[in-house]
Amino acid sequence: MNVILALAGIYAVAGMFFALWFVSVGVERVDEAARGAGAGFRILIAPGAAALWPVLLAKYLTVGKHNS
Repeated sequence: MNVILALAGIYAVAGMFFALWFVSVGVERVDEAARGAGAGFRILIAPGAAALWPVLLAKYLTVGKHNS
């Protein structure tokens, strides 16, 4: 049980750090419509970015390969 809680904690902390980075820099690369979006939009998507960080990271890395 402790291992599961530790893994969930690591996932949550990684998600929070990713969300901070993603809403400030990464979202504009993944979604062109987010360019110039205000702070309200970025605050709104932060919890989802924290929860779904592996999916968004994969999307970010995939988009980068297609744009090169």
